[in-house]
Amino acid sequence: MLRRYSKQYVEETGREDIIPTASRPAQKSSSSHKAKSALNDSHAEIGGRAVHDQDDTDDSDSPDDASGDESIEQYEDDEHYEESTDEPGTPNVLRTQLAQDDAEIAELERKLGIKKGRRSLPQAFKDDGLDELLEQVQQNESSSEDEMKKRKSAYDDWLSSKRRKVDSANEIAVDYRQPSEDVAESTNRQRPNGHVVDSVALDLSESEAVENDFGHAVDECGSDTETPKSTQFLQRENPYVAPKVHNANLKYVPPSKRHGDDIQRSQASGLLQKKIQGLINRLTDANLLSIVQSVEKIYQSHARADVTETLVDVILAQMRKSESLPDQFFVLTGGFSAAIYKIMGSSFGSHLVREVVKEFTQQYQLASNEADGSAVIKKEPANFLTFLTQMYVFEILGCGIIFDYMEKLLDRLSELNVELLLRICRMAGRLMRRDDPKALKHVSHILATSVSKMDRANISARTKFMVETIHGLSSTKAKTKGADSTTVSEHVIRMKKNLGELKSQSRRLDGLAPMGIRLKDVEDVERHGKWWLVGASVPEYRDAAERAKMKSKAVTAGDDAVPDDDEDMDFVLPDYPKKARAQGLTSSVQIAIFSALMSAMDYEHGYRQFLDLNLKRDDQLEVTRVLLQCVGSELDYNDYYALVGKQACTNSRIRFSFQDRLWRIFRGLGESLFGEGEDDESTLEGERMKNERRLSHVARFYASLVAEGALSINLLKPVELAKMNQWTCLFVETLLLGLLRKCRREKRQQDATMERIFGPSRDLPTLAASLHWFLRKKLSKTKLTTDKERKGIQRDPNPGPQVACIEKRGTLGGTCLNVGCIPSKSLLNNSHLYHQILHDTKNRGIEVGDVKLNLANFMKAKETAVNGLTKGVEFLLKKNGVEYIKGAGSFINENDIKVALNDGGETTVRGKNILIATGSEATPFPGLEVDEKRVVTSTGAIALEKIPETMIVIGGGIIGLEMASVWSRLGTKVTVVEFLGQIGGPGMDTEIAKATQKLLKKQGMDFKLNTKVVGGDKSGDKVKLDVDAAKGGKPETLDAEVVLVAIGRRPYTQGLGLENIGMELDDRGRVIIDSEYRTKIPHIRCVGDVTFGPMLAHKAEEEAVAVVEYIKKGYGHVNYGCIPSVMYTYPEVAWVGQNEQELKDQKIPYRVGTFPFSANSRAKTNLDTDGLVKMLADPETDRLLGVHIIGPNAGEMIAEGTLALEYGASTEDIARTCHAHPTLAEAFKEAAMATSSKAIHF
Repeated sequence: MLRRYSKQYVEETGREDIIPTASRPAQKSSSSHKAKSALNDSHAEIGGRAVHDQDDTDDSDSPDDASGDESIEQYEDDEHYEESTDEPGTPNVLRTQLAQDDAEIAELERKLGIKKGRRSLPQAFKDDGLDELLEQVQQNESSSEDEMKKRKSAYDDWLSSKRRKVDSANEIAVDYRQPSEDVAESTNRQRPNGHVVDSVALDLSESEAVENDFGHAVDECGSDTETPKSTQFLQRENPYVAPKVHNANLKYVPPSKRHGDDIQRSQASGLLQKKIQGLINRLTDANLLSIVQSVEKIYQSHARADVTETLVDVILAQMRKSESLPDQFFVLTGGFSAAIYKIMGSSFGSHLVREVVKEFTQQYQLASNEADGSAVIKKEPANFLTFLTQMYVFEILGCGIIFDYMEKLLDRLSELNVELLLRICRMAGRLMRRDDPKALKHVSHILATSVSKMDRANISARTKFMVETIHGLSSTKAKTKGADSTTVSEHVIRMKKNLGELKSQSRRLDGLAPMGIRLKDVEDVERHGKWWLVGASVPEYRDAAERAKMKSKAVTAGDDAVPDDDEDMDFVLPDYPKKARAQGLTSSVQIAIFSALMSAMDYEHGYRQFLDLNLKRDDQLEVTRVLLQCVGSELDYNDYYALVGKQACTNSRIRFSFQDRLWRIFRGLGESLFGEGEDDESTLEGERMKNERRLSHVARFYASLVAEGALSINLLKPVELAKMNQWTCLFVETLLLGLLRKCRREKRQQDATMERIFGPSRDLPTLAASLHWFLRKKLSKTKLTTDKERKGIQRDPNPGPQVACIEKRGTLGGTCLNVGCIPSKSLLNNSHLYHQILHDTKNRGIEVGDVKLNLANFMKAKETAVNGLTKGVEFLLKKNGVEYIKGAGSFINENDIKVALNDGGETTVRGKNILIATGSEATPFPGLEVDEKRVVTSTGAIALEKIPETMIVIGGGIIGLEMASVWSRLGTKVTVVEFLGQIGGPGMDTEIAKATQKLLKKQGMDFKLNTKVVGGDKSGDKVKLDVDAAKGGKPETLDAEVVLVAIGRRPYTQGLGLENIGMELDDRGRVIIDSEYRTKIPHIRCVGDVTFGPMLAHKAEEEAVAVVEYIKKGYGHVNYGCIPSVMYTYPEVAWVGQNEQELKDQKIPYRVGTFPFSANSRAKTNLDTDGLVKMLADPETDRLLGVHIIGPNAGEMIAEGTLALEYGASTEDIARTCHAHPTLAEAFKEAAMATSSKAIHF
């Protein structure tokens, strides 16, 4: 029977390694549990099959079943059921397989480092979580042994019960065939050869009852009734069935967290919080550093994130109070937070900032909601914002986030917002002004805008005080009320001194800069991530959608100027420590100084950051080495390092260190100073200096320090100038040349500069004599200078003339820059953008919502451009040594000029050559007083405070049309009254003038040509003008809100004292000059609007250059036939040379060629096809006579025509010049082709 079932099992499972147990004797073995388990499992499966295939009759109780008793007795005698592969009865296949298994197990134990006899596992197993796996294996083995014991015990009970039944059956004939015994007998069938299959466990289902093959419910042992507890054994896993996952939702737990449960974790968290809370409670100024050290130890023994989170919670918990906390508390807490930030880095600072911002936002919302119905202001928002301000004071944060909050609070000037703004000003007002004065001025402008929207009668005294405080800070007043409490400032200074002692901490992060987190960064952290943390990924461009939209617009408009591969480098930060090590700066002090200098915005900021490092006295001297290494490594000389060095030389120890470093360089170059030879450090320094570029930079560096008075020329005293070697001689030559060039730049104070630089050598006669010899013998022959410089060294070190500029306006640049060309072009450009957005976007596929004009900001943009340019001119004058005198000048005599200074008082300037360039002023209209409000000139037209409903422009010249365009685009109804029959003045070509008038009229302007204004009246609400036809006609009256007088300009000669020197003027008030711009008095010359020619700034500029050439060289050049004119309306109008009516009047033959922009590919792409290019040329020589353009970018295109006229080019020359495609300039080429032969595209 067993053989039949074994064969059936092999057929069903495909396993051929199962040997029928009937042919095996009872065996003992010390082999692996694997073999034993495999055999037991195979027998169990065979026995299990037998249970299902047997009949319900009890074969074991029948008299015929004698073999059963014999086998039972045989099994009873065997106390241990074990098998051995060592006996001859064991098959070779099984023996080989078990040996391979033993060898494989031994090899794995050797690789895992498990030694025989070892009772515990290696620590690496526990760290990786493998101890749990091996514990499970050991549990399985122990459970197998327990199961065997249970089986033996159950078998003994069954055997004794069976014998009792047999004995009683001989006496009483009773049928024992009960249902409960059927299954028991069937599950305890005898094995062949006397082995009994004991207690088979069927792993059929996880449920308590399953259905058998006949559909009856049975339990795990296969019986219909409950099995006694003594017969219930551990359920064994079926190796031929996939294991079942009892809980699919189990979460993976890392090995490091598997050994602690939630209770232990919460207990540890509570202990950590108590420990940190105790430290914070004991925090004072005196024990700050000891508390910081204790916190650092906690970081080393606990998870970093847990400590940071707990520490921040404890700090912020102190601020969640309804009362206003003292300033000293915030200084102390801010200083402590800064100390932790300097040790732990941005991971702590970032979390602290986020939590503070989060807390402030919540408390501010609660306070804002309660403030509407309560007179009491909650103090929690002020506490958190004050702490955030202290984080900026102690350089955890940059000033950007503070300015962000100020701008946000200025949106609504409630009492809460005013209180918060005053808190910021009191805690860090002057510091913000020092770090970013431009941002503070921007905040001041926003404040002014917010205040202007309020009813002044309802502004509280607290609000007025806040306004005065912020305006005082932005205006750089020395003492501003409400800014920086004295007590707080002194406490901050003491705290920063304490923080300076952190440099002794081994884990201190040197060169750690304040985090540049802005408020938007914190608010968008879920979208963009914490990009400011080390190791965090750099997010994509934060305004990517807006940028893509802009690019799409540019592509639609055909703007090729927008690059496709634009890179956003806002988040790319240099690795300063790495760069410092590359320069040979390896110590932590040198790296910190290098980072402080390289990350600065200017030399003052760099020196301030160096001081903020709070280095020890000896460590401060390392700045000399860092500066010399940096200046020598630059490809081009950078004066930044010399400026920082000058600041550092205020420290006497650093000043001496620079001198000592120079002497080391001399020793390294081979010089013997004070009888001492070179040492190892000097040798290394000298080897690096034997490079001409490095040596030249270092020499110029020292020359700057000596010239500025930071060092003395006496530092050369140990060097014998007559016996220097090649490298030292080159160094000293470069040094002295730098000093002489510095003297040359100081033109008006040459003697004083020479005395300051070389004067100290008088105290050392030997050095003075050596310098005199070196300058005369060596420097005059050096190859480092040109021949002219060598002559200048021997002769006059300052050959250039001394120049002074007298200007009464107070800002340089004249009429053009202050109230003429520059401000008007700003208004023209911005008004065109506004008009285009309103009227020219739908055709381009761009939908625009409500567009509003802010006239105040509109004018502010103009002022920004003007201020930048005027300061630039002042810088150029200072750079070139020109003395700037602010005041009104008038001639006393031919050489002396009296100046009434703007600041009060008078002075006199005497000049050898005098140049008059006073410009012009607007010509007033007779009978109509100009007040620059209702009756204005161009000066008042660029500064109107509101947009007028109507405007009349008297004069249709360039100035009048430009101003008319500005206000017409902004919504004003403009009427232009012109005495002539065309607009643009007499210089504009008639055809171009008509085309321009047509386009401007299309834009909404009205024109009254051939009309003169005979009178005006501004006594009513509107200004009334009486006009009449120039050639006679019906008079009429026009009225408007504003009248612009633009009938021309006249030379400005009043108050110059020209009568004192007998200067001659013509009938139009212009100064009479000759071809070299000389007046009646030869050394007085005149240029610009004050003399003849067109009143254009670029014409005056060319004349001024020619005057200087006449004075210095005796010749100059200005071609008045090639001076272009441009009218910056839309479209622009530009011309150069002669126009068609002038050629007709002079009876000069000419040929005309035109090309419209409607045939130009770029113009059509831009949907901007109005206008044309017109050329006039000589019919015989084809020489260009004039160019006239109306259309887009005409002011830029006219430069090509000016160049062609200047060099006498023909239209064929222009036509044969290749022009890029597609460009508007192709229209210029096509017009030349139309003039010389035939245009291709028209």
